[in-house]
Amino acid sequence: MNDAVELLDRALILAGVDSQTSQQLRDLRVETSLDSTNSALRRLPIEEQHATFILAEQQTAGRGRRGRQWHSPFASNLYLSLGWKFEQPLSGLGCLPLVVALATANALQRAGLDGHRVKWPNDILLDGRKLCGCLVEMQGDAKGPCHAVLGVGVNVKMPHDEAALTIDQPWTDLQSGVPDCSRNSLAALLVEELVGHMVLFASQGFGSFTDQWMQLDALKGRTVSAQGENDTVEGVSMGIDENGALLLDTGTNVVKLHSGEVSLNKTKI
Repeated sequence: MNDAVELLDRALILAGVDSQTSQQLRDLRVETSLDSTNSALRRLPIEEQHATFILAEQQTAGRGRRGRQWHSPFASNLYLSLGWKFEQPLSGLGCLPLVVALATANALQRAGLDGHRVKWPNDILLDGRKLCGCLVEMQGDAKGPCHAVLGVGVNVKMPHDEAALTIDQPWTDLQSGVPDCSRNSLAALLVEELVGHMVLFASQGFGSFTDQWMQLDALKGRTVSAQGENDTVEGVSMGIDENGALLLDTGTNVVKLHSGEVSLNKTKI
């Protein structure tokens, strides 16, 4: 196994992106260290965020959903964010985290990974362990337009160090399924898939992605607990509706959840 450090290279990433995607890009930046790629992107003028990627070798304050810290060691994993402008109102973008997860799953499949699944709303699991997380942050008017910042963190070659022991849920990395995967090659695949998915979502909505979600859904048919802001709901996952809400059959009715922390078999995933 090759233990050499592969640094991110802007020229290599752009060379690996197809021409159709390249025409959509405004900019792609690679930084050595940032607080977080999402925060760095949001500090840009709003007119410069659309179709701009920011990648970092390291994040000093990487964040996951609900403000969790995302462990971000140097030159080991992949941390990137994309800005995108949508003409739709905020109410029409509820499925966006799911679309980002599907784009990431596609990139991983193209990189050679098999057997990974999506966990509602936007995590990627491999063998029941977390491989990737996504963080979508939005701002805009109720009637549109809206600006989204789409953050993706992929465990590529996670060091088994003391800091990794503090992660509060089972995790894995891409190396376990695709040894010696190039971070630059994976970055190019993520750029292509994220841009392609954003273009399709903006023009056709979530309907064009529902079949793919059903094929990759890690929760459907499983008994889960969903922790919301005020209460916990338990039931059997029936998949998602057309707006991306998780459907839980509690035995007495079917509950629609638009946000929450999902656990399976008493183990957070």
